[in-house]
Amino acid sequence: MIACTRDCYDTCVFNEEYQPLKDEPTFGFTCSRGRTDLRRNEMNRVDSAYLEGKQVDLRQAISLIARKMREVKPEEILHVEYDGNQGLLTWYYPARLWNLIGAFSTDYSICSLEGHEGIKAHYGTSMGALPEDMEGFSSVAFWGSEAVFSFIHGWRMFKDKYKITIDVRMSETAKRSEKAYVIRPGSDAHLAIALMKIFLEQGYAKPDLVDLELLRRRLDLFDMDYLLNAVNLEEDQVRELADLYAYYRPLTVIGFAIGRSWNGGHSAGLISLLPAVLGIKRGFYYSNSGGWGIDFQYLRGTHFIQPKTIGMGEVGYNLDRFKILFVWNSNPVVTLPGGDRIREAVESGKLFLVVHDPFWSETAKVANVVIPGATFLEKEDVVYSYWHPYLVYNTPIRPKRGVTEVELMRMISKELELSHPLLEEDPWDAVNVAIRKTGITIEELKRKGMVKMKPVTSPGRANVDPFPSPQELDLPRGEVLVFSAHPNYTNSQFTEVYGKREAVIYSGKYEGEGFLEGRGGRIRVKLVKGDLPENVLFVYKSSLLSEGKSINSVLKPPRNRFGGPRLNDEVRIILDPPIRFEPDITGRSHSST
Repeated sequence: MIACTRDCYDTCVFNEEYQPLKDEPTFGFTCSRGRTDLRRNEMNRVDSAYLEGKQVDLRQAISLIARKMREVKPEEILHVEYDGNQGLLTWYYPARLWNLIGAFSTDYSICSLEGHEGIKAHYGTSMGALPEDMEGFSSVAFWGSEAVFSFIHGWRMFKDKYKITIDVRMSETAKRSEKAYVIRPGSDAHLAIALMKIFLEQGYAKPDLVDLELLRRRLDLFDMDYLLNAVNLEEDQVRELADLYAYYRPLTVIGFAIGRSWNGGHSAGLISLLPAVLGIKRGFYYSNSGGWGIDFQYLRGTHFIQPKTIGMGEVGYNLDRFKILFVWNSNPVVTLPGGDRIREAVESGKLFLVVHDPFWSETAKVANVVIPGATFLEKEDVVYSYWHPYLVYNTPIRPKRGVTEVELMRMISKELELSHPLLEEDPWDAVNVAIRKTGITIEELKRKGMVKMKPVTSPGRANVDPFPSPQELDLPRGEVLVFSAHPNYTNSQFTEVYGKREAVIYSGKYEGEGFLEGRGGRIRVKLVKGDLPENVLFVYKSSLLSEGKSINSVLKPPRNRFGGPRLNDEVRIILDPPIRFEPDITGRSHSST
């Protein structure tokens, strides 16, 4: 048995022939990526260690890495890893080495931290509905979620039920829903507050899970006209949505994009409050990763030593603080804001870059040292999902190529002559400790292949506070860049199979070529006019590259209220050639190029 380890809600589970399980949680189908994984596994592989572009012996590469580490201070080393693989032995355990020596780590905030913290502030947990809870709902509200592509089993669960979508554009999920509401970017919190005001006004609100008197006092600070103007919907539309919520009592699915937008944490938190105000227990879903009881801190060794951290959205703009960057399970040149600066720092000799990867990613291609990695199809691991409650023991189904993350960590530790219980603990013993709250043991997991967990936390009565004041909720004034999933890609993965997608910006008013400019710089892009609001610029997360640079390179995201970066930031388009306005013979103006 083996589970897909990618950054995806569904975490599909397969048999030894790599056919999706016909039972839950995969129900016999998977996505276009899962169907091509075996083919991709043989493409674009790193099959040897490389030093400055030349093949070298693995031991020679390890020796050089250790020598470089000895030449710098621990705080001049930064390790970057993320969710390219959700395996407990791939992502978490190897961080022990870097945390122990005192290297810098990231804060793992790039994707979902802001939303998690915003929801936890109200419930004490971000754990929401389980799959079996979802089955009991007769309707769903997809809020900022392109579920039709990024949550295929959740979409299948609701495809024949009443569906509402709230988004900043007419997404594919919105097009396939019974009702859709397109709102101004960053105004999700405003809409949630407007709905709560109507819930109380119309008698829809219930006191079971929320202090309604305290909520009323917080809501009284907001004028309805102000909220409607912020959301850019008519009052009748907002009242219709409130009536639909009261009548259908939908499960509210909150997309990760909410946390990365303006007012992100407050938006996620306030949206999660909507079902509680209506008396619906566990009526939202964001991500359940924090509710299974897996001790990620123990796996990383941060229970022993708290690492120094830097925001993931800030790495590209703080590279002068570091002399060594060690990367695994990630492709930061493409996926981090300002990530192209990693390339520049390496090429100028200011930064020594080590990459451990099974594939020749954009980051691996510019590294000083590249170490071949093994894919999830080639190694043992333990995989969890942030949707379904199954813990899976991955049994290899392909011959191993390269070294695993744990093996590499131990090779470097040995070369550095480091000795510490954190490094010497058997990795399977460490996983056994980390999953003990789930009630599952490694022995049971290896014997059964897949075991269902019970959540150790669950949302109960909700706290009204922290509730924002009107002054805390600001809105973008210009155009906002928004991202969404493409069905054939997981972020920058699967270009081997489906090809690289050049940067195309979809807009409601631009066509041709020009520059996308943000706080971090500008890049040339192709512009395609489509059915989008004038203040929305849309790009697929896989369509990131333009002339060797990533669209993320124009982003220099500020932090949101709960610490996550605001990636859906203000940008602007500069047309090339620019639009010029010239007077015609009547004295009026007309545009020309």
